[in-house]
Amino acid sequence: MKHDIGCLTAIEALYAYLDGDLDDPESIAGFERHLAHCRSCFSRFEMEKTLNERIRSTAKRESPQDLRDRVSKLMEKF
Repeated sequence: MKHDIGCLTAIEALYAYLDGDLDDPESIAGFERHLAHCRSCFSRFEMEKTLNERIRSTAKRESPQDLRDRVSKLMEKF
């Protein structure tokens, strides 16, 4: 069995993996191997994946105009 990447590396790779930005086959395989045996990281992965899916489905809705106006004004200050 190949060397385990460990929890710290898995957590650091989590968002890149979920976003499809982890494109190195060896890194992907290492991440997936770690999730296969680490219950803690797997649980965190499942929670983050579900949260991402919910955010994506909600992001398709249009924000109210007053909210968009307030955000625009805040962005102008930066």
